[in-house]
Amino acid sequence: MRDYILEKVENSTRYFRFGGIDVIEVDPVSEGIDLQAIFYSLEKLFPARYFKDLEEVRIEHIPEFDQRSTNAMYRDGVFYITNQQDDAKDIIDDVIHEFAHHLEMLYPTEIYGDKKLIKEFLTKRAQLEFELRSEGYWTKEYDFKDLKFDTDFDIFLYKRIGKQMLRMVTANIFIRPYASVSLREYFATGFEAYYLGKQNSLEKISPMLFDKIDELNTKNRY
Repeated sequence: MRDYILEKVENSTRYFRFGGIDVIEVDPVSEGIDLQAIFYSLEKLFPARYFKDLEEVRIEHIPEFDQRSTNAMYRDGVFYITNQQDDAKDIIDDVIHEFAHHLEMLYPTEIYGDKKLIKEFLTKRAQLEFELRSEGYWTKEYDFKDLKFDTDFDIFLYKRIGKQMLRMVTANIFIRPYASVSLREYFATGFEAYYLGKQNSLEKISPMLFDKIDELNTKNRY
């Protein structure tokens, strides 16, 4: 009977609240990861208005994660976060990143309306293309002015160029290499850096991106 009860407890879906919304642990995380403590800390990090129109957070390994080789996604007001995480830091990174995509839905005009962030991103893309050509890479078949995520461009960066070289050529241009793949990921990686204590580096490397996030953070606290 005890084994039966323990099995039921271990296989039960867990719920708790985060900023007034449900966190649903469909698939259990690794032993030693305290989800409630993680989300409690994150709740104190963000202004309350960031939670507007957020429906729920689901800790669940969905098929898209394997198809896209990713750990988290934002869809229809829901954060999906895989349970297959190494540690608490990975979960924190994923939640912060998906919050950025949620804010893009809440505040598209504030973030992109004046086109200043787009201009900064395209300037950096031009710098990246120059650096790649300087290293002998052929870039003509790729559109460095395309703001959207492009699978072929992503493969070019991460497969043909490779992580080590990409890290080298993006240093002092982007806060981290993944910021170069699209405008939306440029914003999201900067948002991560801002809330993970890298504000000084972000302001130095991407001043307009820093200003946009800082303005959102300040405005939504009052």
